[in-house]
Amino acid sequence: MYVRVAGNTVEHVELNIYEPPRFFERFLRGREITEIPDITARICGICPVAYQMTACHALEKVLGLTMTPEIRLLRRLLYCGEWIESHALHMHLLHAPDFLGYESGITMAADHREVVERGLRMKKIGNQLLTILGGRAIHPINVTVGGFYRAPRRSELNQLLPELEWGLAAAVETIRLVAGFDFPAFEQPYEFVSLHHDSEYPLNEGRIVSSSGLDIEVAEYESHFEERHLPQSTALHSVMLPEAKPYLVGALARVNLCLEQLPPRHGAKPRRVASRGPRKTTSTVL
Repeated sequence: MYVRVAGNTVEHVELNIYEPPRFFERFLRGREITEIPDITARICGICPVAYQMTACHALEKVLGLTMTPEIRLLRRLLYCGEWIESHALHMHLLHAPDFLGYESGITMAADHREVVERGLRMKKIGNQLLTILGGRAIHPINVTVGGFYRAPRRSELNQLLPELEWGLAAAVETIRLVAGFDFPAFEQPYEFVSLHHDSEYPLNEGRIVSSSGLDIEVAEYESHFEERHLPQSTALHSVMLPEAKPYLVGALARVNLCLEQLPPRHGAKPRRVASRGPRKTTSTVL
């Protein structure tokens, strides 16, 4: 990261990311349709489902395929497995050491063993869901255009129920841990962008919405966003048009824009979800 400071003023910040281009868009051309989900899974070992689902949705749209309710539910469960393992890893082993003053999760374990063990157990639960539904935890191979090669066995999912019950309580403890971090006194008027669904928390489907009022179909993405190459980085830089302004995606954007779509906690009285559209907010909620 290059930062230029004049006195007390930050004049320029430049993040340089170097990773050799992998040209997935190019070497997918000419492949069999059944190969695409397996290849795109290799884009990332922590979040392969995101790439598999994107590839499947694009191909299914081209072919005019509609998923059954059962396939939709299994895909949401697969995606939840990825969110569990990915978020547990990041919060407990990547972020917590920084906030608590340790160089790594390994050194943090000497003083906070229960926190590290909780994070590893939560990640294992997500990995188990990926294995049951995706065939394996890293780069799943059971996902295909139109559904799955193999349906999960009821016994496999039932065996995981006790761990999922424990994981719900562990997630609440994790929230208490993170809420106690010493966050810097910094406010930023973020432009949030995420999917938004009328009746459920968005994972695979919905419209693209933003905190400034954007509400478009996914097919309109390229008319409102532009991905750019910058000379100092091999990572694409995406901006919102026409102002070419930066924006924030991910979990924080989803929570801010789709809070009403979050399901109630287990055992709580169900809430009626009204189709009111995204929340119009520009403040950061942690």
